[in-house]
Amino acid sequence: MTYNSLQFILFFAIFLILYLLMPRVRLRQTVILVGNVVFYKLASGFNMLAVLVGTSLVIYVTGRIIEHIYADYETKKEGLNPKEAAALFAGYKKHAKKFLLLAFLVILGILLYVKIGKLLGFKEVGRITGLLKPKRVLIPLGLSYYTFSGIGYLLDIYWKKAKCEHDYFKLLVCMTYFPHIVQGPIGRYDKLMKQFGELPGFSYERVCFGCQRMLWGLFKKMVVADRLALFTGAVFAAPAQFAGFEIFLAALLCTVELYADFSGCMDIVIGAAETMGVTLDENFRRPFFSKSAAEFWRRWHITLGTWFKDYVYMPIAMSPRFMKKSVNIRKKRGNRAGQIFSSAIPLAVVWLLTGLWHGTGADYVAWGCYWGTIIILATILAPDLKKLTERLHINTESFGFQLFRMTRTLLLFAVGRMLTVTGSLTGFAQLVSGLFKEHRVWTLFDGSLYGHGLDYKNFCVAVVGILLIWISDMLGEHMRIRETLAKQPLPLRWFVYYGGIVLVLIFGMYGAAFDASSFVYGGF
Repeated sequence: MTYNSLQFILFFAIFLILYLLMPRVRLRQTVILVGNVVFYKLASGFNMLAVLVGTSLVIYVTGRIIEHIYADYETKKEGLNPKEAAALFAGYKKHAKKFLLLAFLVILGILLYVKIGKLLGFKEVGRITGLLKPKRVLIPLGLSYYTFSGIGYLLDIYWKKAKCEHDYFKLLVCMTYFPHIVQGPIGRYDKLMKQFGELPGFSYERVCFGCQRMLWGLFKKMVVADRLALFTGAVFAAPAQFAGFEIFLAALLCTVELYADFSGCMDIVIGAAETMGVTLDENFRRPFFSKSAAEFWRRWHITLGTWFKDYVYMPIAMSPRFMKKSVNIRKKRGNRAGQIFSSAIPLAVVWLLTGLWHGTGADYVAWGCYWGTIIILATILAPDLKKLTERLHINTESFGFQLFRMTRTLLLFAVGRMLTVTGSLTGFAQLVSGLFKEHRVWTLFDGSLYGHGLDYKNFCVAVVGILLIWISDMLGEHMRIRETLAKQPLPLRWFVYYGGIVLVLIFGMYGAAFDASSFVYGGF
């Protein structure tokens, strides 16, 4: 069961009705938990739920242990001066760290098993050899997402940035929450659990807004992304059969496909949560309006970037040993050298891990190194580029220069997407070499372009869909679209709503020729 399937729509409709009928918060929590169980059963069986419940128990127990250790410290620090209290806390923190690392060993062990299993060629089922006989273990959906959320929750408790949740039932409801478990967004459990303790009742505006967003997500996924996938899939499956222009077009369309697919899923899950009164973190903020690679990744998969910033980049950059090294470099080689060192090393680690998070193949490692190199070089060369534009008297605020920067960022993303889309570096090399072959631009006009997955009419539908997404993103830079629509006359509002439903029903991709098995980011 996927978020764009009829099965999910029927499931969610029944679930939402039952949820909204419940008069108390505890009953709504119970309905959500039952809904989670049903969702996982329909999506992948109970194996996923078993892994999730086991992981949640490890997280819950570890959090309570760390809390108990720190509570003992709070009792014993009374009457001590700051220096003595700091020394005492260091000992307690070291003790808590043992339990933290043990929990990480269990949680990350499952993740590494899945990642290594994928590297070895497992698709849905891996094998673990037990004491008595081999056992088949289903790889759980969205493993990376709830693993990162769980690690973040424990680290926040360890760093005393968040309080431990005492109600295991509420923690379980939060961890197994079906809208965000498969593809994110990667939420903060302390933020989510506060909301799960205050689940509101029925609100017409909230349900209406949530359903609107779900509909928009279905449009992006089914009308645009799945349609473009037919063409890009045909090109990337056999790049040697296509000319440079066709490969270039597929690379550009693939970026739009990925955006429509992933952001469409986010719209569906955020909208579904909104109908229940739960606010999930935004994962996209119109990334193709970005003027640099760094800005792009602040707008794309925002929760993943925030997670790496909070739990990898900052701990490295702010560690005493690393800061001491940065100071020494500043003294010996100057401020700029120190600044480069203090940012480049954490960024390199972050992007290597980001690549490995997406996949363990050489292509994803190269992808992480690609983006890390671009962003690090941009950081290093920023002062020099600023001086160059000033010497050349380039107006960096002009529309033309801003358009150039946005186009450059789009092309950088397209190249990065080409690195991973074939599944190997050899395939990437074929794509690059194919770019410089016969271009055959005339395929746009002689009709031959439309024999590779998409005919002329479907190409036109895809182009119109892309334009609608672009207009929506452009308007979203300056206004709140849903709020503005809600203020319009009733006939106009319902014309838009029914128009969206009709578009999805008529132009959505269905049938045996189309594989609707999953969203692009559902496998992480």
